[in-house]
Amino acid sequence: MTDRSDGLQEIIDEALEAMATEAGGDFDPQTCSLAELCRRTGISRQGARTPRRHGFEVLPHGRTGMRAASTVVSGFAGVVDDLLRRGVANSQVTFERIRSQGYEGGLTTVKTYAAAHRDLVPPKRRAAEPRGNRGRRYETGPGEGRISILSATR
Repeated sequence: MTDRSDGLQEIIDEALEAMATEAGGDFDPQTCSLAELCRRTGISRQGARTPRRHGFEVLPHGRTGMRAASTVVSGFAGVVDDLLRRGVANSQVTFERIRSQGYEGGLTTVKTYAAAHRDLVPPKRRAAEPRGNRGRRYETGPGEGRISILSATR
């Protein structure tokens, strides 16, 4: 498992280390004052109790990375997929259409679902790229006039 990005483990380790140096040689982290640890770290009592149960090791949340098998929007997946296939990529429009069919979830859920299924949206049609001027451009050197170009083409 990866470390938490907020640095809670380092904060707790530094506070315990400082408490150990102040206490001298006989310092047991499991029996230290929880109130003192909370005061030094700035975390709540419950926030300090949980790492204490795990030997002061900060573990990630138990449901990290898990997703529900069925969600509110999964009942309307066919409708949303059909709208995406027809090129309706606007989540607000999709939300209003499935809302009229009885959807009780929120807009953010629809946005998340649409973003995950963006591959269903057909690519935008583009007009052919301009190829520039089709006419020929003649350059005349110094001393040459229009007459010399016309006589050269005959």
